Amino acid sequence: MTEYKARAAKLEKKMCETHADVEYTLGCKVCLKLLCTQCLPTAGVCDDGTSQHTLLTLKDLTMQLVEVTKLKTREDNLSGYYKQIAANIDEFRTETKKLLMLLWKQRDVQIAAIQQKYDELEKELVEKREKTESQAVNFMVEEVGVRYRELYDHREGIEAKLDQSHEVDIIKSYRDMKKEIDRLLTEEIPKLIEFSLVTSVEVKEEKRYTEIELTNERTASITPEQGLVVSLLPPKTVDLINSVDVSPCCYSVYTYKGVTYAGCGGDVDWIDRGVGGVDRIDENNKVTKSFISIKGSDVMSISVHNDRIYTLSSDSTVRVHDLKGKTITRWRHKAKLAWISQFAIINNQIAIPDRQNKTLVFYSLNGEVVNTLPCPLLTDASVRLSAADNNSIIIFQPNSSLVYKVDTSSGDIIWQCKEVAEPRGVTCYRDEFVLVADDTKPTTLCVLSLHTGKFLSRITSYGGMGVAFNLDIIGSTLVLLQYFAEKVKFYQLK
Repeated sequence: MTEYKARAAKLEKKMCETHADVEYTLGCKVCLKLLCTQCLPTAGVCDDGTSQHTLLTLKDLTMQLVEVTKLKTREDNLSGYYKQIAANIDEFRTETKKLLMLLWKQRDVQIAAIQQKYDELEKELVEKREKTESQAVNFMVEEVGVRYRELYDHREGIEAKLDQSHEVDIIKSYRDMKKEIDRLLTEEIPKLIEFSLVTSVEVKEEKRYTEIELTNERTASITPEQGLVVSLLPPKTVDLINSVDVSPCCYSVYTYKGVTYAGCGGDVDWIDRGVGGVDRIDENNKVTKSFISIKGSDVMSISVHNDRIYTLSSDSTVRVHDLKGKTITRWRHKAKLAWISQFAIINNQIAIPDRQNKTLVFYSLNGEVVNTLPCPLLTDASVRLSAADNNSIIIFQPNSSLVYKVDTSSGDIIWQCKEVAEPRGVTCYRDEFVLVADDTKPTTLCVLSLHTGKFLSRITSYGGMGVAFNLDIIGSTLVLLQYFAEKVKFYQLK
């Protein structure tokens, strides 16, 4: 019945308000004025007062106004967006379960480790107490018990004689036993020897710490274009973990499999540095100075790749060493280097700047020239590089406040940042950020977006003396080389 009434209303004729016996059949597309056929001669102009009516049939005008096609497209878009959000929520729930599994696993590991410690303490307590008890029992039986039995037997014998023997016999017998009785009466009672004794179980301090910490390093947003977008939050502080003394004139650092290598000149004389080389800092912060020795040249840049140590010296020579420090091969970069110029290994190629020709020269790991890219922003000064990913590289020159990112396939400048006053060391962090040591006073750490070059923040809490010539990152540990202080410092990024 409802459907019948609706169809009847749709088919009902709507009569013109001016000509009551004529049905509306036309409408203006612009001012939406309704007209019948008799209205046409006197319809006049459109509401804007300047143009004639743009007339359409009521059916055509209705379809244009409703724009069903656009609404359907919009509806489909929102439906797809809704389904995408639902899928993102499912992924989020799955990730929540995985995080809970990790938490439970670590909880069980920690509880098992704590239980093992308590089991060890229980075993130690029982062993010590049982040892003490055994010593006490042995003393009681062997020392005190034997003497008690002797005294008991002599007393019993004397009492029996007093009750049964003549006084003369008692006196004669006592005369024979006097020495033994005197010994028993005067002998010192043995004392229990001293030994270690666990007398109490004391709580040193109450510890209720978990080994897991929930971090909030990411933000998430949902957009129709990209769906769920998860972004890392930039680090806010860096806390000093350790500081290690290294050779003079160290220019670069690189950490590989827990070992940090520092390239150095070995002498503070900037004109004649004599012997350069590489210092090695192991996992326990033990330093082996001159782990690799290179006569007559400073090591200005160092990197480790596929268990090979690569060094670039001030004489433009690239040397390759194994992890024991043995030289495997060497070759010479075709261009003259400025003081403290560096290279970067990217996509199994070694990128070295050629300042005079304003190019980046790419070598294979064996020293063959693979490619040369124009780099017009290079000047006649030292150059610092850091690989950003497999297709781009971060470059800056300390005499300039310009830090920029270069596409290594095309040579295009992806972005530029001019907000770091005196850049020194540079490294990339978690595929999201560029960390640049700024030598302004006090020394600060600048955080840039790796993708856009946008200046995000400045960290001033890590401080420290000396110029931060070079940076490296391993996990969330920042490795910072301070040239004049002759130190490599390790910081925790938070």
